[in-house]
Amino acid sequence: MDWSIVSKILLPEFTVVFSIILTILLSLFEKTKKYVSAVATVALALASLAASQTGIGGDITKILNSAFISDTLCIYLRVLIYGVAALIAMASKKYLDNYESPAEYYPIFLSATLGAGFLAGVNDFLTLFIGLETLGLSAILLASYARKEKKSNEAALKYLLTAASATSLLLLAISFIYGVTASTNFALVASRVAQLQSIGVLSDKLEILIAALLVAAIGFKLAAAPFHNWSPDVYYGAPTTTTLFLSVVSKIAGFAVAIRVFGTVFHNEFLLPLLAAIAVISIVVGNFVGIIQVISRGSIKKLLAYSSIAQSGYLLVALTSLRLESVSSLLLYITIYALMNTAAFACVIHFERETGSDNIFDMAGLLQKKPMMAIVFVIALFNLAGLPFIPAGFIAKFFLFATAFSSGITYAPYLVIIALIGSVVALFYYLYVAKLVIVDAPSHKLQSIPDEGPAFDFTKLTAVLSTALLVIFSVWGMDFLQGMTEMAIYKIGV
Repeated sequence: MDWSIVSKILLPEFTVVFSIILTILLSLFEKTKKYVSAVATVALALASLAASQTGIGGDITKILNSAFISDTLCIYLRVLIYGVAALIAMASKKYLDNYESPAEYYPIFLSATLGAGFLAGVNDFLTLFIGLETLGLSAILLASYARKEKKSNEAALKYLLTAASATSLLLLAISFIYGVTASTNFALVASRVAQLQSIGVLSDKLEILIAALLVAAIGFKLAAAPFHNWSPDVYYGAPTTTTLFLSVVSKIAGFAVAIRVFGTVFHNEFLLPLLAAIAVISIVVGNFVGIIQVISRGSIKKLLAYSSIAQSGYLLVALTSLRLESVSSLLLYITIYALMNTAAFACVIHFERETGSDNIFDMAGLLQKKPMMAIVFVIALFNLAGLPFIPAGFIAKFFLFATAFSSGITYAPYLVIIALIGSVVALFYYLYVAKLVIVDAPSHKLQSIPDEGPAFDFTKLTAVLSTALLVIFSVWGMDFLQGMTEMAIYKIGV
């Protein structure tokens, strides 16, 4: 094994591991605790930069006995994961001051990000399991970080139980795959499954069972219906910075796994209809229950949880065809989704820290008290809705649905029609919240806080940076971003 190549490819992960050790050491001493958030943010930004430089001459490179693969998809997804995680780490600084031992949050956060980044290049079911567990167990700890709050403990317990169930399903699927192919390596599994299918000795029932187990296990990580029941309660009960991490970084990692497993390793005639059905259920459940959240005056975090479920449905519409163009449009949309969701949640984090509330109707009149945050929040909502105002979300969604519609699959047009109807339904709760923020008089909660001042705030900076990137991509950079996503699928290895 050439360790010079290994060290170059895994430099982002080595950077994060070093920062985990450093943040643990810094958190032990009172004088250095205040530097932990800065170290975590800078380390993740450096990891994102390092990830962009990990290609070896642009070729597909396998390391660790072919358990990890560096290809264009891996490079793109790691840049995105570590970059967005850096924004989240920056947004967490002020928010975590309200909790006991806030400096201890960052080593766990970095561990979760490490698992997510590693999943971008997994090439073996065993390393897939290790990456998912690193991400999952760390995320459970993040969800329970507000240990003195009952809802945080409940969220962590529910996440633990459902994650354990999903892990059991994944291990069962792996055991069947290993029993059939005598391997866990993606390349060997793909070739041996194809060989068994060609000579007709692979049972249809077994293929259906394996496909169902894999879809259920990965569907949990995507928070796609009907495997979504954990997400609204966990999103609501966890610290909002954790909610942001789960809704963005964890989802990107989940789709990285889905592209690898379903696109290059295990695909058959039973898989695509199953993914299509889950896409439809996710769109219907996410959007219609989102409306109920508004009508029942629920939590903005729960509303964004159901929005996230619907967004998973849209992304699955692209995944159902498993064409390179569809994967490219999926990467484009998930990049824009990461920015608009980060901006939205950064505003919620700021609002919750100022008022102590996450109720939708307590955000009424935000424009009059916090105009900058209100504008950022509304831009994020309009992009999530797919409206052509700061049109990054609209353009990305257009390409997502257009590539799915032209995929040539029989049921693709019907899927796109359902997704479009779901997008129209979603306009109700996105625009209703935007109306509350812009038009209504300030709520009682907002009246009790001072007007927006000039004080520097890292949460505001995160929101503004995310929104600025949305504006840049909308006006000047969408062609560039689309070109990057096309390069990301240029050389996908197995």
